[in-house]
Amino acid sequence: MDKKVKTWVCGNAGPLDNYNPFKVTQKGIAPEILYILNKGPLTVPQISTTIKKDKVGVEKTINSLLKINAIRKEGGKYWVNFAIFSKEDQRIIFNIGEEYGKQLARKLLEDKAELSNIADRIQCANYIGKDKIIFALVGCFALDWYCLEELEKNNFLKRHKEQPGKRDYILQGGESSGINVSRLYWGSHNMDAGKYIFTSFGDHAGPRSSLPDILWQASTAASEHIKGNPNLREMFANILSLYDENLLSDCGKLLELLAINEEIRDIKNRIALLDFLKKLEYISQKGKYYKVKIPLFLPTDEKIISEINKRTGKIVYDFIEQNYLEIKDALSKVRPVLNKVPFEEVFVDVWHKLFGYCNMFLADEGFMYNPPETPYHARYLSWITVKKEG
Repeated sequence: MDKKVKTWVCGNAGPLDNYNPFKVTQKGIAPEILYILNKGPLTVPQISTTIKKDKVGVEKTINSLLKINAIRKEGGKYWVNFAIFSKEDQRIIFNIGEEYGKQLARKLLEDKAELSNIADRIQCANYIGKDKIIFALVGCFALDWYCLEELEKNNFLKRHKEQPGKRDYILQGGESSGINVSRLYWGSHNMDAGKYIFTSFGDHAGPRSSLPDILWQASTAASEHIKGNPNLREMFANILSLYDENLLSDCGKLLELLAINEEIRDIKNRIALLDFLKKLEYISQKGKYYKVKIPLFLPTDEKIISEINKRTGKIVYDFIEQNYLEIKDALSKVRPVLNKVPFEEVFVDVWHKLFGYCNMFLADEGFMYNPPETPYHARYLSWITVKKEG
């Protein structure tokens, strides 16, 4: 049976243990079970017959899914307990994202001059193009991070949900759709390392050679390819991830010192780190001198970033308030709604598609950066945010 569901989260999936939603929902026959349950609730015997798997294996997987609240038992049958989007659902949502994303982009372009003037005051504007700064600040800081918070505060969506295993995330999934997601800029990947936050932001058309992405790829590779006991593989992958923060912290310190023209001689393993950052294209070298090639946002930029967030957020709030019920009505027949998943959880995905299209249109208009396609098809921008100490 090749009909399966792929899952993702908005939030933090936590360590790779038996409460990790990726591990549980993508293991063994779980993707097949989720696929058929998304069509409607079933009993264990019905599931077993449909996917042609023995009852014992089905019950074991059902218990794992129950453990993380991915499914629920109601009236003697099992229901999916999170938003899983069918191919048709996704077609509808992408069409809505395109339609309303274009409208929102027009609204933001009405404020183009003021947003551009504010971006000019960011400290890294003296070595980074303004289009990249706007891509980061409007496209991600504002439309993604800030607006997700504001839309949740105003009950339009829900992205925080306490989950088993002391996690905080919204689980979502979908059938393979074949929809082209190139240049739909909605995906932020982030990792904290002391005073530094490493981010890559862009589309989901392919893997990113960036931080923290390659660290996550290394951890996954360790858990999948090391020979030996499965528990040993998981344990090693988790231990390996504990050292990620040390590497990022060292890279962050080196990049910060280069950006503010300070001495880097005392940085441990600096030659190896410099070579690594050059390979990632975070820095360039000319003779003995290095230049930072990605945005680095400093604590002194916080007020400026807040200005952009609030201006963008006001436009977004007014736009969503005006269009929310119309969007909700257009999505009344998608599978998550029929499966009684709260619409606020459904709208998390809708908002990502909407602002992803919005960013694409803003890039087309030349207002923000349009990242080039990498050899692995992804388009993204990397940057670092330096947090205030203390």
